[in-house]
Amino acid sequence: MNVSQRRGPLILLISSILLGLFIAIYPLPAVVAMFRPELICMLVLYWVMNSPEHLGLSFAWCVGLLQDMVEFGVWGAHALALTLLAYICLASYQRIRSYSVWHQSIWVFVLVGMHQVIVSWVHNIAGYQHEAQELIFPTIISALCWPLLIYLLHRVRLRYRIS
Repeated sequence: MNVSQRRGPLILLISSILLGLFIAIYPLPAVVAMFRPELICMLVLYWVMNSPEHLGLSFAWCVGLLQDMVEFGVWGAHALALTLLAYICLASYQRIRSYSVWHQSIWVFVLVGMHQVIVSWVHNIAGYQHEAQELIFPTIISALCWPLLIYLLHRVRLRYRIS
């Protein structure tokens, strides 16, 4: 494998995470921001499930810590949540990948819900409060957006011949 073939997946991975971070911090009105999907969480789930031999717990922890720094949140909240989700995905990625996209969306709903609860728990320990709808709506929207994310990333991987 030459250098340009090894750079393709890395460039796609980094650009997708950077785009997800940008979408996570883009200022929106409070009413609209409540419906923002947890894109970073979904991208970590996608990349860990589709490249478990290369990406794992340390990848999820680094992305979570980066998200905590970018969002000026409690350091370690997203890192802890994404690491636990990555562990679950690594333990069951073969089963999850064999499901239909809509069945995977149910898994994403559960996993993003776990992410939201863990992050909220860490924030509550630090003294921050969250409304219940701030946890539920992003989880539902993320599950509904999962098929679109799968489709888009699959098309990009096919277009640039990234396995």
